[in-house]
Amino acid sequence: MSPIRCDRRTFLLGAAGGAASLALGCAGDDGQPYDAYFGGWNEFLRAQGPGRPALLIDLDRFDHNLDALAAAVGPDKTYRIVVKSLPSVPLLRYAMARTGTNRLMAFHQPFLNAIARELPDADVLLGKPLPATAARAYYENLAPDTRFVPERQLQWLVDSADRARAYLAVAQSLGVRMQVAAELDIGGHRAHVQTHDQLRGILDVVAAHPDHLTFSGYMGYDAYAAGFSPSWRTSLLKTSMEQYQSFVDVTREGFPSLYRDDLTRNGSGSKTIGLYQDDRVLNDLSAGSAAVMPTDFEVDTLAHHEPAAFIATPVLKHRPGLDLPVLPIVGDLMRATNPNRDNTWFIYGGNWKAEYHAPAGLTLNPIYGRSSNSEMLNGSDRIGLRVDDHVFLRPTQSESVLLQFGDLWAVRGGALEARWPVLGA
Repeated sequence: MSPIRCDRRTFLLGAAGGAASLALGCAGDDGQPYDAYFGGWNEFLRAQGPGRPALLIDLDRFDHNLDALAAAVGPDKTYRIVVKSLPSVPLLRYAMARTGTNRLMAFHQPFLNAIARELPDADVLLGKPLPATAARAYYENLAPDTRFVPERQLQWLVDSADRARAYLAVAQSLGVRMQVAAELDIGGHRAHVQTHDQLRGILDVVAAHPDHLTFSGYMGYDAYAAGFSPSWRTSLLKTSMEQYQSFVDVTREGFPSLYRDDLTRNGSGSKTIGLYQDDRVLNDLSAGSAAVMPTDFEVDTLAHHEPAAFIATPVLKHRPGLDLPVLPIVGDLMRATNPNRDNTWFIYGGNWKAEYHAPAGLTLNPIYGRSSNSEMLNGSDRIGLRVDDHVFLRPTQSESVLLQFGDLWAVRGGALEARWPVLGA
């Protein structure tokens, strides 16, 4: 570890203004050059990259994570891939083939139409209730020659009898039959169906209109439990499954004409998918983000997963030192107390939902601020970044970040394997 830099100039700040005081403090040198992994990707991108920010998917790590998800689901349940977390048809197609599933969970109406067009063999469950106008738009934009059959392959999510009636009106006006699944509150308090009577209200609407509505099952989201200790988490999930089973019992006992043993009983999320090996309530488990591991998913239940998605962006400018506008003395003081301010780099783009990852030790400048055009980074001499080198970031989430860079760069073994377009808006 390097010596901590701090000298008497730290105390000269008063003349420069109190605003800079937040940026000063004694610090050691956190900078490191690329490790072998990112050094290799940097050389590849310097030679063959797009010369702009790109989103890399490491297929070897992606494979590892997909295999872990399939193993977590096990042989007695089906795995459902969350589309918003992997928003690219080729990426989804790859994940479906690797995990042996055709089941998807979608959250966005235009994505539903893309799935019907590009993945016509998929079985799709909505992950949230959509307005009736979105449902109507879906059917109006459905290609007449598609092999996708919504009546059998698409499950709309309903959270109230009113929503069921709104979908019924769409189905009646368009002359279609819609599958509907109930969104259950099993502890997270984000779903509206919290009582048995609320479920009965939905089932009453469905049972009264068999020509236009079919009951297909349930979805209950439980990711809230992942934030608790393992012992408490086990107790919370046990309670959640008891609640879930009670809703299933309401259907079986009160609406035998709607009940089937193969009704969808969907649950879990990336952070909880590995906790259901002994469960006998759910038959369908969803996850998406764990396949690429954004930083928000660094939890103990996914400790065996590997980061597989990275933003790579070129360095446009390098300046030794730290030249801040208006008050250059502040830059001098920041350098005097912190070797991690000894260099200034400007990158292509910035201000993404992402964390700077490689080379290690790069930091934002709190005085200069953020930029979506060309963000300033500081770091020590040990980092050694050159112009046209690349800075690597890990997204904090995948569902919006993966859509921001054009084609995804699917890479493996130091080379580009494919460029995959993302789903459009």
